[in-house]
Amino acid sequence: MRFLALLPLLAVAVAAHGHGHDDDSHIEKRSQPGAPQPNPVDLSPLTWGDVNIIHTTDTHGWLSGHTKEAAYSADFGDFSSFLYHMRQQAAHRRKDLLVVDSGDLHDGNGLGDATPVNGQYTHDALSIGNHELYVNEVAENTYRDFVPGWGKRYLTSNVFIKDSLTNKTVPIGNLYNKFRLKFGTRVMSYGFLYNFNGAANNTIVEPSNFTVTLPWFQKSLKEDVDMYLVVGHIPIRWAEATAVVKAIRDAHPSKPIVVLGGHLHVRDFKVYDNRAFGLSSGRFMETLGWMSVDGIRDRTCKVETNCIGKNLTVTRRYLDSNVYTYKKHSLAHPKQKFDTWKGRSITKEIFKLRKTLNLSNTIGCAPQDYYLARYPYTDARSLLNLVANEVLPTAVVNASRPYPGVVIVNSGSQRFDLFKGPFTLDDTYIVSPFHNDFVYATVPYSMASKMLAALNGAPFQKRGDNIPLPAYASNATLTPGYVTKDDYGYGGDDWAHSSIPYVNSPNYISSPLPTGLKDTDLVDVVWLSYFTNLVNPILKKLDPVNTYSTGIYRSDVDTNSMLLNFVKAKWSNTTC
Repeated sequence: MRFLALLPLLAVAVAAHGHGHDDDSHIEKRSQPGAPQPNPVDLSPLTWGDVNIIHTTDTHGWLSGHTKEAAYSADFGDFSSFLYHMRQQAAHRRKDLLVVDSGDLHDGNGLGDATPVNGQYTHDALSIGNHELYVNEVAENTYRDFVPGWGKRYLTSNVFIKDSLTNKTVPIGNLYNKFRLKFGTRVMSYGFLYNFNGAANNTIVEPSNFTVTLPWFQKSLKEDVDMYLVVGHIPIRWAEATAVVKAIRDAHPSKPIVVLGGHLHVRDFKVYDNRAFGLSSGRFMETLGWMSVDGIRDRTCKVETNCIGKNLTVTRRYLDSNVYTYKKHSLAHPKQKFDTWKGRSITKEIFKLRKTLNLSNTIGCAPQDYYLARYPYTDARSLLNLVANEVLPTAVVNASRPYPGVVIVNSGSQRFDLFKGPFTLDDTYIVSPFHNDFVYATVPYSMASKMLAALNGAPFQKRGDNIPLPAYASNATLTPGYVTKDDYGYGGDDWAHSSIPYVNSPNYISSPLPTGLKDTDLVDVVWLSYFTNLVNPILKKLDPVNTYSTGIYRSDVDTNSMLLNFVKAKWSNTTC
């Protein structure tokens, strides 16, 4: 079984009080060994309000940080130390601080396959993501082994599971949670998932616009609180989010509402009204979202009608996740020690786990960078081009079969860029973390030649969404990265970057079609089990008369191992 539950390492860390260890001259010892560090820049101080929020979402197992990208090289040990110092700052300022995660811990990095660890008490609220729900076993493990460690803080207002022991359908987490922060702010929190229809058959995702009509939700709106916190694996601009905001606003015309969303892997900020706001904080531990809300302690708002139309003062910031960022924003004095004992312990634990899992073992050497979405699919710098024209023919096509083969995969099966230099076992999970079998049918060439176009005309089915970064003018003096425009305009990115181009790619790609064949010659058409439900109707449409049997094409290769096999075959004899 594969399930990411190393996030509670962070909980264990921040639940205890740490002690500083290193000074600035030893920055290279932080993060994972060998991880690059960014060059120092001037960063503006964060603005603090009555309530302040640190937000993560779609972390997908990146507990070790980005070991090949300086801007995002902090690991969860560094994050632990950062949270410790931010809590110290909050206490000194007498301001409330919330730490929130919006789901999708699973699928995306080698550490996502590590052994679960029980949680403690660090995050104030967490919600579930769709990647915790694709597979029955993962959903069950989340319910049994992960959620209990978080108690009432793990929120699933509209996600349910059929308990395998009692045979009853129950919420995976808590429907809602009312709690009081250190300096008195009373919070009502919920956890929502978007209307996800690809969940395992032991789970149910209830539409949010139905959930908000239920008696338990309406009753919760009668509680006396200072603000509403909606933690959602929901894009903040989607109808599912606005439905929850509207339901709260219908009952409370001026109560502050904060929505912390995710799923689209973007930085974004939305203004619903002058007292309701939403924040999304990127993906893969590249981004920490920061939001400050001032005006919540306004005593005149005890009578709600007094504050209708009265603005809250809200700021947002998207922090690049590296130690330099963490130090600049969390330390009260430049000479203050950053590392805490628990933070360093987590870093060491991650290193040991990576070593045990052989994630840092070099398998071969990538001759260049291959990007998932920066270049057209036909460009030699495109990862999808590499997959279609080299990986699939080398690692998947079975030359021992009596018929030639053409292999089709969805572009969403590839998750991240592949960088020049040492290719490690971890890179196989980073680039393609999913485990799907290759299925085939033997059909006439006349049908095989039409399959790719037919799939690209079918409904789009993928596990996630790669959303384009805005394409603005490049600045050669800045490192490439996020350039975000949201409802407050530009200026939310903590670090200034030049924008990264984004190019749309086909939903499905394939290895080259066999050449020199007649229409009646037979061909193995190979595809991923993940979208068999789309392929079977296409086969029937292309040939209504005949029925084509399907089966496993190769039992020794799946979407995760194909790249590993390719590297062993083609890149293992090169030196970096």
